Amino acid sequence: MASLRTELVRLLDESYLDDIESLPLETIRAKRAECQEAEVSLSYLRRLAQGRLDIVHAYLDRSASRSPDDLGMLVEEMPVILSAGPGRPAGPGRLPLLLSPDTEVSELTEEIDSVLGAEGIGRLGQLDADGLRSLAADLETVEHRISRERRALHVRIDGLQAELVSRYKTGQASVDGLLS
Repeated sequence: MASLRTELVRLLDESYLDDIESLPLETIRAKRAECQEAEVSLSYLRRLAQGRLDIVHAYLDRSASRSPDDLGMLVEEMPVILSAGPGRPAGPGRLPLLLSPDTEVSELTEEIDSVLGAEGIGRLGQLDADGLRSLAADLETVEHRISRERRALHVRIDGLQAELVSRYKTGQASVDGLLS
């Protein structure tokens, strides 16, 4: 896959689904697959951003009795911090077809790492409340953009899937074609 940013520009372009009714079945399936692959990458990034945001919020919420530089506390409480994040929204959700991004992780995480990388997590205790709030705001900005892009990909995936279903219902495509 090309860089995720480059792929998203192409996949989220307004013309991506133009003339979908005239496209060959194989092209529709290929478009759906590439949208699904990009969605997996965005889903991974969103979870990463949310996890880092949960860690920053844990520092903001820490009690005054703890040392602000207590990295041991962070490590010890990490499972609780990461599992206590926002719950899943109501609804059936989507069953992922791919479980991990098909690209170099460092390329994917570059933007989030620039806001808060591993080294920065180790220094969170050195930030004051204003610094932590600013960091949280930056992470929220990234997470919201990623969420918007995921929603836009879901619209495309749903449109492509609807076209496939329509072709099978109307007889323009047959199940026999899948088996040969």
